[in-house]
Amino acid sequence: MELLDHRRNKVALLRAAAAKDEEIQPNWAERDRLRGARVAELRRILADLTATGDTQAFKAALDAWAKSPGPFTAFQGFGLMWFNQVINYADERGEQVADVLADVLSTPRDIGEADAKFERMERVVATLNKNGHPAKARIPLALSLFWSTDSDDLTWPCLWPSAFQALGSLGWILSWSQRESYSTFRETALAACPDNPHELDRLLWWLHHRAGFVGLEDDLTDLCADAAEIMGSHQVGVGYPDDTTDSRAQRIATHLRGELQTAGAALLPRIASATGLDLELAKLQLKTAFDATKPYRADAYAMMSLPGGMGSPGLRLWVTRSGVAFGAYAGWQQGDQDAGDAAVHRAAPHLPDDVTFFRLRPHQTGDRLEPVSAYPGGEVFVGKWWPGKTALGRADLETELVDLAERMTPVLKAFVGDAGPGATSKVSDDLSQLAAAFKTERPYPTEKDELNRSQRQEMAAALTREELEVLDTDLFRKLINGKRYGNPGPQSVLNSSMKALDSEGLADFAAKLQEFLWGEDPAEQRLDRVLDWNDLGMKGLGESVAFKLLAVSQPERFLPVFPLRGDMGKLAMLKRLGLPLPSSSGKSLGTQHVEANDALRAQLEPLFPGDPWAMAQFGYWLLQRTKAPAVDPERDLLAEAADELLLDVGFLREIHSLLQERGQVIFYGPPGTGKTFLADRLARAIQPEASRRSLVQFHPSTSYEDFFEGYRPVTDEHGQLVYELRKGPLALIAEQAEAAPGVPHVLIIDEINRANLPRAFGELLFLLEYRNHAARTIYRPDEPFELPKNLLIIGTMNTADRSIALVDAALRRRFDFIPFMPHEGPMQGLLRGWLELKGEPTWVADTVDAANQRLMELLKGPHLQIGHSHFMKQGLTPERLERIWKYNVHPMIEDQLYGRPGELAWFDWSRLVKKFGPGAQEEGDGPDSDAADDDAADAEQL
Repeated sequence: MELLDHRRNKVALLRAAAAKDEEIQPNWAERDRLRGARVAELRRILADLTATGDTQAFKAALDAWAKSPGPFTAFQGFGLMWFNQVINYADERGEQVADVLADVLSTPRDIGEADAKFERMERVVATLNKNGHPAKARIPLALSLFWSTDSDDLTWPCLWPSAFQALGSLGWILSWSQRESYSTFRETALAACPDNPHELDRLLWWLHHRAGFVGLEDDLTDLCADAAEIMGSHQVGVGYPDDTTDSRAQRIATHLRGELQTAGAALLPRIASATGLDLELAKLQLKTAFDATKPYRADAYAMMSLPGGMGSPGLRLWVTRSGVAFGAYAGWQQGDQDAGDAAVHRAAPHLPDDVTFFRLRPHQTGDRLEPVSAYPGGEVFVGKWWPGKTALGRADLETELVDLAERMTPVLKAFVGDAGPGATSKVSDDLSQLAAAFKTERPYPTEKDELNRSQRQEMAAALTREELEVLDTDLFRKLINGKRYGNPGPQSVLNSSMKALDSEGLADFAAKLQEFLWGEDPAEQRLDRVLDWNDLGMKGLGESVAFKLLAVSQPERFLPVFPLRGDMGKLAMLKRLGLPLPSSSGKSLGTQHVEANDALRAQLEPLFPGDPWAMAQFGYWLLQRTKAPAVDPERDLLAEAADELLLDVGFLREIHSLLQERGQVIFYGPPGTGKTFLADRLARAIQPEASRRSLVQFHPSTSYEDFFEGYRPVTDEHGQLVYELRKGPLALIAEQAEAAPGVPHVLIIDEINRANLPRAFGELLFLLEYRNHAARTIYRPDEPFELPKNLLIIGTMNTADRSIALVDAALRRRFDFIPFMPHEGPMQGLLRGWLELKGEPTWVADTVDAANQRLMELLKGPHLQIGHSHFMKQGLTPERLERIWKYNVHPMIEDQLYGRPGELAWFDWSRLVKKFGPGAQEEGDGPDSDAADDDAADAEQL
């Protein structure tokens, strides 16, 4: 069975489900009623263009047509803008595009001719390109709209953006190329909607915007069987027999994943509500393991997992060639027999009567699930089985799934319950592959890791039973306050407590540390005692410091993961690894700490034998990976940003490449050219998660202590003034970036040239050029600091500020400088494009361009031009424009032309409106009037 047949079956499900949408059907009926008139109008517009070649008349007619009610109103957006740009840019260049448009908008005879028309239009767009516009990606929409209105050939549906997005979500396309997607879209429309191919774009819009669960495609199990047969031809170390087989395996796996991911996304809200659980939809990998040499899957599932990713416990909707299953999955870590038995034992009292266990068979068998009467060992999956096709093609399956999810909630909760101390599991292949990725991506080990291990040995030597006869207070303070072998956080209270001790008190404290670290009681009891200030403890000595002492002195058991709770604590790490959490019921804090540590150690020891520092760093790396936002890898965030900014995506890609290569860039240009706005939008495209981005604005008094770190006065618990080392914005985001290697972090430094830069950066100037090299900083001479490669820095400079001349030469050498000039480069024409898109008066762009040209002549350079952002505001009425000019723009010009009233008079708003505003040409204004105005201004100056 071909993939086209599967797509056709899915469309049938969509059609049946959409027919029940009582809200949308009347809307569609009204659009259908108006379609005939709108189609006839568009055909006349195209005929007029073909006959007259008048592109301006075509543009005006198309604008009026797009605003008419009916099924084409969405064309008012980027579709209409695309045509306006093509025609306007061609006119500016003196090029004729009427013949090209008439040709490419005429209906092709076959898909080959359609591709030729796409190619011809792409060549034209490439010659007209200005700041990425007209956008190449809009060509299929623009051309197929006209093709779709040809009543003599109804085989050319319109590829609207929502249909394009749905093709990707469903897994019907491998790439996000719009031209290639059109071929798949048209092929599916002709096969699935032969009576009305235009129905497909409507159904895909409905799926994208309104649909819930519509049922699983009728022949999904057959598709799994096809995939299993292809998997049989795959050889380990060799791959598939040929590229055709490889491509088909990939297309089937993509289709299967798309079908299950779409179903999971539709089911997730109802299931999360019914269960009351915090569930997330995990992204299924296409291959059987994280290894490029492995075969593509022959099964698929939607995993609605508890936080922690695909390997966490959760609910799975699973399809194989033999049938469909839905139930609770205990997580891959339950592959160990003892751990699996424990999970099943906890869940047994909660199992509904109508569920069964499943044996998870190897991928190579071609059928992953086998229903069995009792837990067979290995990974735990228990639920309901629908053999063959009994669950397929049914929208009402949703009710059964939601009901079963609600009844399986106690089972899932039991899976994540306490498995008892020491319950561990074998290391899964997935975890081994993650460990390998950690070593490569972080990477591990680095010079800094080796330094931390050697520093642990130095500190451990001072914590032996013998050395604690006399406490080395200097070394102990370094241990509790510094980042060597892990950072326990600020310890101002403990420092104050130690400072208040006399010699006898210090000896007593040393004896308590001896008992805590080397006493005969179990570790959990000793930990509880040191956390008790009335026993072995001291005011301010908390769990993080206590656990660091254990980790430093006894690395054979304890990991340098100090807190129990919190985003970076042991419990979070256990949860990320899918391990059971220690129960807090009736257990002391020390017991919970030790049990959590032992569970982590048992899981990670096989991956990093005898290296507790590596185990901890791997755990933190995993936690940071989990915190990173789930962004569809097939989304082009830079292209989305370029569309919003009306810029060429190539410009943003070039900046991104510079950042990846050098690590830091500076945007410079006149005020109002959108430098900070673009920096912020680019940062969001590079890193969507707000917590991994930061912005700081420099000012003349910005210092090293403000920007990086320095001592700040604080009041201790006794009301005494003390000084505490505080991190600045750079140190904070560098520390965060270091903890998540491979994940980009972005720091924006606005107005970077306003500060005394050598003073603000200090020794960091060296680190800007030598990333991942360590330097000794002023306030931490014994702790090397480095700027990680994944920290990207974007500075902005206002060239109207004369302080740009003071930029240190060493800093200039370490940044790439990117100009933002209104009259050239990516910013040229930006204001005009924005005004056209928003329907604002385009003569404003003429006025600003003329004023900037005049300023460049008068001021002998481009650095004091008027920025476009002053006028990128909607609702530009004459009154508002005058206010913007009077209060934002003119004062800057007045400042630059101080003492030159004749030249300043040229920039009077009323004169500019007369010269460039509405009706200027009708009043006879032109080049001659420019000269007259200049003469008048000169006379006035005299």
